[in-house]
Amino acid sequence: MKLKGIVALLTILVGITVGSTFLPDVEKATSGAGLQVEAEETLEALEENSDFVLQATVDGNYETRKIIEDKEHDVYQVRRLYTATIHKSIKGKEYAKGDQVEVVYPIGMKQLDEGHDDKLLPFSDEMIEMDTGEYLLFLDDLKGQLYFANISHVYKKQQDHRYSNIASEKVPSIVLENLDNVN
Repeated sequence: MKLKGIVALLTILVGITVGSTFLPDVEKATSGAGLQVEAEETLEALEENSDFVLQATVDGNYETRKIIEDKEHDVYQVRRLYTATIHKSIKGKEYAKGDQVEVVYPIGMKQLDEGHDDKLLPFSDEMIEMDTGEYLLFLDDLKGQLYFANISHVYKKQQDHRYSNIASEKVPSIVLENLDNVN
């Protein structure tokens, strides 16, 4: 039984990676955002491959949600929902200063085993903790929800006014003026 569940979970993860969908009649996790995506090599590529670029303050408090992926096998996507207060819209929809948006950070998959949560299968080797602060957010709009376009690129403002990537070594820092010149 346990092997059957593991095989089912792996099958679902592969399906998510290639954009498969299950259960159109229930709330579903949107596949693709931040998952199995190579880190971008340049700022230009990062900006080009994001629907939105926002300068915002993120509240480090988040809500954890489990969204059903496969009801038959009790498989769920686990995600964090952060609240971001907009300072400036750099790319995408023009938000007003002070507008608040929810930002989804996908964490991984879980399967219920006899009613109890099984081990989390994370989407990333390292879980990024976002504490309260100012961030430069590269986001994708998937079915009306804003997701991190690539979880290898999370930029927090530092005292020297640079935004440092706290998730990886790729595109290690950004100066806001350089991003404005990319557009």
